[in-house]
Amino acid sequence: MGKQSRRKKERTPGEAKAARYLTRVGLPDRPDPGPYRRLAEADPEWFRLVSKADEAALALLERGDAAPDQIMAINQARYGLLYQDLDTALAEYASRPVMIAAAWLRWWYDHHPPATRLLDVGCGPGVLTCAYGLALPDAEVVGVDVTPDAVVCAEELAARVGARNVTFVVDDALDPSGELGEFDQVVAVTAFGEAGLYPQHPPAGPDAFSSVADVDGPGLEFRSPGIEHVVSLLSPGGSLLVFDRTGAASQAVRLGAAVLNAGVDLDLRQAGGEVFVEEGHPTTFTRFVGTRPSGAPSTSGAALAAWLKAAEPPAYGEAWTDELRFEALKASGAERLWGCEIDYSPHSPMIERREIWTDGDDSYGWIATTLGLREFMTGQAPQDLWQEYTRYAVHLKAKGLEVRFYED
Repeated sequence: MGKQSRRKKERTPGEAKAARYLTRVGLPDRPDPGPYRRLAEADPEWFRLVSKADEAALALLERGDAAPDQIMAINQARYGLLYQDLDTALAEYASRPVMIAAAWLRWWYDHHPPATRLLDVGCGPGVLTCAYGLALPDAEVVGVDVTPDAVVCAEELAARVGARNVTFVVDDALDPSGELGEFDQVVAVTAFGEAGLYPQHPPAGPDAFSSVADVDGPGLEFRSPGIEHVVSLLSPGGSLLVFDRTGAASQAVRLGAAVLNAGVDLDLRQAGGEVFVEEGHPTTFTRFVGTRPSGAPSTSGAALAAWLKAAEPPAYGEAWTDELRFEALKASGAERLWGCEIDYSPHSPMIERREIWTDGDDSYGWIATTLGLREFMTGQAPQDLWQEYTRYAVHLKAKGLEVRFYED
């Protein structure tokens, strides 16, 4: 029997267009740190300043309570170094852990709605803005960024690739005092997260042990004045397209709720997520698409929550998947046999719960912490789980931690 021919997977039109465009710009569709590394070697002092700015930006985001103006100020200082000229900006762009531009463009080319006037929020060096302009030659495309050096780079890129219908503005699209006009399509790729317009860490809800309760409750009430202003730039019937980091379901629900509560009717059939590995850790980017209706949005918060709970694993991490399995177990009538709560203070602000549940002849272990750990254990006998969990709890109690046991 001869060798069977393997058909090469055909690329969608969007994939082919994205690859051609990035080649034209001089960017890879996969990360390439080589040019950026050579820049760092040629100017060690510049690289030291960039690294220091990166560390400051990361520390600010990790605090979890930084105001948007603080985040914007530190990012402007950082971008002032990275956008000193177009080639430096493109080298940094190519070195990022994942090529978000490639992933986004593959989707946008295949699915974008028509537009006569399009706004690219937080355009940076104009890589995406120029792509929109070339794909929509009869439309007016505007890129806006608060960093003047970014706009200078973007204008040079537009000249290089011949995007003649693209203009760039130094302005803050999140500031109600800006006068950008009205658009029938607004695109924001990582702009909302980088501006701090929704929490980058899951905030504590009424039950810090339940992300599901957060997604069904407080997360749906989240509002963002900055996102509300961006939506106000849309004409009635205009489309908002958002693609941003949402490592946990609590982040995703707040991003979606902010868009929904700003007056956008979400089309959850076009929503989706892509998982990228950044710095060795998987991170989900969520896409939300919707239109600004003339009346009130018809999409409900409950529909948004249901969409998140139906997302294919591992979209929002194994912890989210485990918690959904645990919630389904409780809904089926399972009973809790035993549990304990461990307070790790003063060593850590974390509180941990360990519980044993049964459903018919099956038993399950459940571990949850206020810092986001969720672990659902199956296939172990109740006595084995009890021995493992009590041994752990008694050991910590002997070390002086507060441990509370409870039985049902």
